[in-house]
Amino acid sequence: MRRHDSLPAPPARSRGRRAALCSAAIAATALLAAALAAAAPAPRAPAPAAPGGGRIVIGVRGDVTSFNIYTATNAFTQEVADLLYARLAMEQDDFADHPPGFKPGLAASWDLSADRLALTFHLDPRARWSDGREVTSADVLFSHQAATSPDVGWVGSDVKEFIASVSAPDARTVVYRFTRPYPYQMMDAAEGNILPRHVFGEVPLALWPKRGFLESAAGSGPFVLTRYERGAFFELQRNPAYLFAPLPRLDTVVFRILPDEATLVNELLAGGIDVMENVPPDAAARVQESKRLRLVRVPDLSYTYICWNTERPLFRDARVRRALTMAIDRPAVIEGLLRGTGRPSAGPALSFLWAHDPSIAPLPHDPDGARRLLAEAGFADRDGDGLLERDGVPFRFTLESNQGSGLRADVAQMVAAQLRPLGIEAIPRVIEFGAFVEAHERHDFDAFVGTWRESTKFDLKSAFHSASRTGGYNYGSYSSAELDALIDRARGEAEAGKALPLWRKAQRIIAADQPYTFLFERDRLHAVPRRLEGFRPDPRSAYTGLEAWSLPRETGGGR
Repeated sequence: MRRHDSLPAPPARSRGRRAALCSAAIAATALLAAALAAAAPAPRAPAPAAPGGGRIVIGVRGDVTSFNIYTATNAFTQEVADLLYARLAMEQDDFADHPPGFKPGLAASWDLSADRLALTFHLDPRARWSDGREVTSADVLFSHQAATSPDVGWVGSDVKEFIASVSAPDARTVVYRFTRPYPYQMMDAAEGNILPRHVFGEVPLALWPKRGFLESAAGSGPFVLTRYERGAFFELQRNPAYLFAPLPRLDTVVFRILPDEATLVNELLAGGIDVMENVPPDAAARVQESKRLRLVRVPDLSYTYICWNTERPLFRDARVRRALTMAIDRPAVIEGLLRGTGRPSAGPALSFLWAHDPSIAPLPHDPDGARRLLAEAGFADRDGDGLLERDGVPFRFTLESNQGSGLRADVAQMVAAQLRPLGIEAIPRVIEFGAFVEAHERHDFDAFVGTWRESTKFDLKSAFHSASRTGGYNYGSYSSAELDALIDRARGEAEAGKALPLWRKAQRIIAADQPYTFLFERDRLHAVPRRLEGFRPDPRSAYTGLEAWSLPRETGGGR
């Protein structure tokens, strides 16, 4: 599931090391059916509860939009939903060499039919909602109905595309039937939190988009919502009915909402908050000087890019798009804006995902090579005004970024400055986020700086297939018949190992055509107390495993 990285949305997923794709990876994917056919492992024994529990305050820039996963509109809301509502199974952080595995959640085990068209989940009989009622298959059916309802319009509904039906033979068994076998059956079935039907079912699905869902409700996650003040804070308390008790180890988690980044940093240093996700690189030194805090660096599951509108005459020629990429000094952008906490991006697959093609290298910074390509494409400064032109039209365009992202606005400014010596005038323009997205959906733009937050599920269709120019995310209207055919073939493969060479070839086509200038992948810096135990963020979220966090009693120290 691909998402815009908008202002209120903290991270989703990422990993900093390059995927070591090898024969072991292919073997692992070939064993997918066997792995699913076997019963899932028993739940891991939870860590012992920390003495005294504890309370932690996390500072965030944006508020939640809902406490209902299926009406959420930003990544942060989805992360909070995972703290309140469990899933059938929990994705593991093992996606460097193969599609991710899963461990038990509300389902204690699962098995795949011999024809690989039916995936059966067996609910854990101990699973309870925080109000004491049992979690049953009726809750799972209801949640799937919500996830796929056109009335609800969940942003992640596309992951249910190949699920033909969901049935419940009994109160503890749920059967997902698929239209065909494919590598992501487990991932797609488990995507989305399970909601209590007896609570959320009181509101007709058609009314969900108009309902705030900002009140406390029975949950099955490690925490329950106890207080919420819009735009100020919300408080979560330990759920004593959590399936994996004695977790969570903390008694209370408070999210303080402070939209201004400088205020967040100051509150962090003053002790008004304990944790800050995504510390700006220019504040890192101040945090490192604190005796109370430490920084944890975690690669992010996102990449930043420039999308070129290939319907505009300036950007129809792949040689021009390649020249633009070669004219941009991406290492300088990374050093200047990220303080080195990033790396140049080479293509549409993050460098640590199993599907990444390691043979693709980022295009070099080569202004002279860029000039040659532009000349081949017919551009020259024929009137001596310092700007290239072709057919009497100067090489001038608007480079958009969205309000709420100082980073992307700064990228646009740096890129404009780097293109000017080549005779290209890029005019940076900052636009309100809603208008920014609406213009892209209409293909009404020249170029823009964007960031995609990626899933560990690899699929290029939504952003690069010509069919996604309408109703998808192919905002630049890029089209390649060869690429379309490869994507369709890769999506039709039942095994990840067989799809892998197709996905790699598709990446090479995109890297050659440069419908995007792939700018950089980045790392995020998380500030936490030095005494915080159990903090193990992964690329998907800083809050993964929050139920295992604990704050031993402070014995001394200072700011």
